[in-house]
Amino acid sequence: MKILSWNIANYDDHPHWEVRKKLIVTEILRTESNVIALQEVRFNSEHPSTKEYHLNSAEQILCDLQSQGRYLNSQILTQPAMYYKSPTFWEGLSIIADCDIIETGSIFHSLLQNTSDSNKRITQYTVCKSKDFAFSLLNTHFSYDSQNIQTNVIETVDFLKRFQSHPCLLFGDMNAEIQELRKLSLSGMTDVWSKLKSDKLGLSYPSSNPVKRIDYCWANEQAANKIKNIEQVGTTPDKGGIFASDHFGTLVTLKI
Repeated sequence: MKILSWNIANYDDHPHWEVRKKLIVTEILRTESNVIALQEVRFNSEHPSTKEYHLNSAEQILCDLQSQGRYLNSQILTQPAMYYKSPTFWEGLSIIADCDIIETGSIFHSLLQNTSDSNKRITQYTVCKSKDFAFSLLNTHFSYDSQNIQTNVIETVDFLKRFQSHPCLLFGDMNAEIQELRKLSLSGMTDVWSKLKSDKLGLSYPSSNPVKRIDYCWANEQAANKIKNIEQVGTTPDKGGIFASDHFGTLVTLKI
């Protein structure tokens, strides 16, 4: 079982979407990921790619995967979080699952006023089943404001309690370095990179010159015991110097 988490850099604020989309699709195919958790999924009805296909960026990725004969039976779950200008311009999270989905939903995080980040934040979840292995996957994109980050962490820790009876993984761009996420450790969650790659920093942002690790996989005890490996994807640019995203992706392999 392979799970990939990736902030794919929304196509309005970051250029070269058609090139980057192909690079993202290539990495997904290469890794043979079973579940894909995406952040910064964008739908802007005026963007050229959406005008052409009327699909959000995650749906475009899945469409391109399926055009190559892969992920034909996959399901995609998308939760908009931030609305701009109109209901036809939003950003959110998506999960693409090539396995059975038992349950799905999301929580909207509180938004502190008078801070540097006015964007609404969410944590998306799904309960998946592959063969006889059932697990919960949470996909999140925390605020970049330090006060809101702590609120996001506290609310996520509380939300995680409902999933502690079975394997549970929390992925996402948390816009925070490890010391700001201490409450996750105190709640019993394991920072998988620190556990398996303690000799490497795992810097994930920005991809052109990484200086900090803000993209994570956290696991409860039941899930952590099944994880065989964690690695980064999208770490090299194409011949034109274009990276798939301004973040590296996080790929986790579980033994089920």
